[in-house]
Amino acid sequence: MRRYSKILCVLAVIFLMAAAPVFSQSSISDLTAGVNSFSGKMAQSLPFYSTIGLNWSDAYIGQLISAPPHFGFGLTAGAVIVDAGAMRPLMSSLGYSGFGNIPMGLPLPAYTAEVRLGGIILPFDAGLKFGYLDTSKIDFINSALGGMSIDYLLVGADIRYAVLDSKVLPIKLSVGFGVNYLKGGVSTTLPTGPYNFSFGGNTLNATSPNVGLRWETTTFELKTQVSFPLFIITPYVGAGVSYSMSKAGYEVKSNITVNGGPISQTHINQLHSLGVTGVNANGFESMINSSDWNMRLYGGLSFNLAVIKIDITGMYNLFDSAYGGTVGVRFQL
Repeated sequence: MRRYSKILCVLAVIFLMAAAPVFSQSSISDLTAGVNSFSGKMAQSLPFYSTIGLNWSDAYIGQLISAPPHFGFGLTAGAVIVDAGAMRPLMSSLGYSGFGNIPMGLPLPAYTAEVRLGGIILPFDAGLKFGYLDTSKIDFINSALGGMSIDYLLVGADIRYAVLDSKVLPIKLSVGFGVNYLKGGVSTTLPTGPYNFSFGGNTLNATSPNVGLRWETTTFELKTQVSFPLFIITPYVGAGVSYSMSKAGYEVKSNITVNGGPISQTHINQLHSLGVTGVNANGFESMINSSDWNMRLYGGLSFNLAVIKIDITGMYNLFDSAYGGTVGVRFQL
């Protein structure tokens, strides 16, 4: 987890530092064109990212009211690797093209705390997950990162129904439905400007802006999973089809002026017509909404050590070839 977080920080710093010297030459139209493409690409990557967590090896954990009761709780950490080219259009509009040439792709790390409860009477189980990080509220981390802030919120839940829970053969099969919500981004404050953005014959000026990338997605997923409990290990494979509602873009927070004076309603209306979705005297942003279908495959195995299980999971997105992996440790009865 720490390793992937450091990689993400370094990449984010490279992007933001590279963008800084060319902000003074940017046009709002170029930024809007870049964020339109960026949002469309992220509409496929973000839902896949949000499915980290709750991918337990057992397709069905059993009844809560049995003896012993079946439930579990633990932690999962990992990352998905998305195509760095998804950011190329926005990077190009900022005058930086090297970011899209990262061979391995862009790692997006995550962790979740999880709990799963067995069903009552009917053969189902239900799970909850939660992950949160905001380094801007942790002074020593924020200082160590040179003022870079990283934040994300990941919340999800699912319910799975056991289609097959064989008492003879070591096999379990379930179908389920899950909902995931993910919100996050990276940001930093740039050195004193000025930073100028042209639009419609005007120049918008920002001094010492806080700039960043932002994203958000809500995903609804139908999934199925089969597992093979073999005492010491439990191999498993699964697939999910999802529909998501996402948005992604950039933000610039700063006291802004236009042509050396206060921004007017006329200027705000012009910026709105160019795709800037939020603008006032304290900054501006462009967040583009996208919706899309996705399909993923996942699988792996767990090592069963009495009531402790260690999960190793691989994930693959069929729509954009993103991939990822997680490691989880949990107590489970």
